[in-house]
Amino acid sequence: MDSVTLLWSLAVFLASVFGGMIIAVTLKPRYGRKTTTLGWLGFALVGFLAAWLSYSINLYNDLVGILGLSALVCIASLVLYRENTSSNLFVGLMAALIANVVTFMFCGTTDTFLGSAFHLFTDTPYTVGNILLFIGIKLIVYAVFFSLYFILVRPHVQNMIIVLQGKMTTYLAAPAVSVVGFYMINLITNDTGIVPGSPYFFPLYGTVCVIFVLEYVQIFSAVFWSAAAMKNAAELNVASNIQHDMLPYIFPAFPERNEFDIYASMNSAKEVGGDFYDFFLVDEDHLALVIADVSGKGVPAALFMVIAKTLLKNQALTGASPKEVLESVNNQLCENNEADMFVTVWLGIYEISTGKITAANAGHEYPAIRRGKGKFELYKDRHGFVLAGMENSRYREYELQLNEGDILFVYTDGVTEATNENNILYGTDRMLNALEDSKEMVPETLLHSLKEDIDRFVGKAPQFDDITMLCLKCRKKGGIA
Repeated sequence: MDSVTLLWSLAVFLASVFGGMIIAVTLKPRYGRKTTTLGWLGFALVGFLAAWLSYSINLYNDLVGILGLSALVCIASLVLYRENTSSNLFVGLMAALIANVVTFMFCGTTDTFLGSAFHLFTDTPYTVGNILLFIGIKLIVYAVFFSLYFILVRPHVQNMIIVLQGKMTTYLAAPAVSVVGFYMINLITNDTGIVPGSPYFFPLYGTVCVIFVLEYVQIFSAVFWSAAAMKNAAELNVASNIQHDMLPYIFPAFPERNEFDIYASMNSAKEVGGDFYDFFLVDEDHLALVIADVSGKGVPAALFMVIAKTLLKNQALTGASPKEVLESVNNQLCENNEADMFVTVWLGIYEISTGKITAANAGHEYPAIRRGKGKFELYKDRHGFVLAGMENSRYREYELQLNEGDILFVYTDGVTEATNENNILYGTDRMLNALEDSKEMVPETLLHSLKEDIDRFVGKAPQFDDITMLCLKCRKKGGIA
């Protein structure tokens, strides 16, 4: 066995060992430590024999040295580790790319530089002494870069896999093309005689490797920020679920009560919104109705919404009147309101036995009422100031009488201000007409029909505001059925 070929095969094969070590510290093993170690030894034996056979034919043949051994590293990642296929393959390709870049940028160029600058190489680099020097340089370089990867890069890759839930298919093309491209450039330069010892070797490989390093950084940055974005989306999704879980969403809400029918819905413009509705029994004869709109959108509005909703419900459950509830909650929200946020609120207390609603309005939209078989009309109540806008604001109460068959509809401005592609607002007239055109005068049907009409009007234009609606129908007056 030719010692030069053997040593050169080992020198080239070390890049695969380096790539394998990157995989081993990044992915979770499918099997126990002993089985995984034996598996790597098996792949290592196959890889070294393939490299030796290849280089015994031609010392400049990098088919196995770059492409073949890179493929072997990727296969090992798929077989020995238990992340899903796309994650294992991504890490395998990433490890192969890092190994190739480090090898040619910091190993191949370094030994050439040392040889030309300090005359360490005499006639040819392919001597036992020169190859041993090359192997020594590679071991040092690999140790340094493995430490850097382990400390600086590995945690981000693992976190990225967790955040993306292993769905890495989108990102496989870039490292795959990079590995193949690196092989093609290396093969072309070898065929044109640019090999260790050539004056063009160092500047060419230095330039090529810098390009690939920059490309890798760009790839990793794109994946990292995509992962961060998906993590934020996942967190927002959790926040959205929490927010929606805070609202009454099980209907029929009071199946044991046949005196009234109630339904509500909220469609957020973002993952989390500032609108909210609420309804709850204060006692056996009083039902509280709330609909509100927090200034702003997104997470800040959602946090303010949670606070406002909690304070309104807690205060209403004490038996206070709508006026007292709004005045108390307003002062509480004004405390430490450094973000200068505010919330519009319509609050009504429905007396089930009589059909009377006592209500107060803190800067919110006018409610709409349909009496008997008449038409929906706006009830233009007198607005008070928004909550959290000014301390010690005063609010006025008023009364509405609902008889059997009467319907109350309250909503946020996301309904009337829905905008189509021509920047035309949906408006209150379209809202009232859509309510009239509903096939059934049932709260759930009314809200679904109205939302469908809004969607048809808006078309492909984006939704800029939350759309929240609440509807109450008086079936009969009296006590518990």
